[in-house]
Amino acid sequence: MTDFSLDDSKRFRDNFSDFLESAKDIDPQMAGILEAIWEKLLLVVCDGDRDTKARAILNNAIAVALDESLMQQTKAERE
Repeated sequence: MTDFSLDDSKRFRDNFSDFLESAKDIDPQMAGILEAIWEKLLLVVCDGDRDTKARAILNNAIAVALDESLMQQTKAERE
């Protein structure tokens, strides 16, 4: 588990950045995926665009990042 704790005095962006830094020590691959989808996550969380389209775009970005990660793992295992 990480030592991260939410700081109510900070904005979401700052808390998320702190979370990513702590997550890199535990699971660098997942931290990389979260960094890759950062802009799409902001659309849903920060910009108030909570409609179905924004969530679908975020979910798709996560699925693509996970698929790419699995393909890289499979390729590395074959080598």
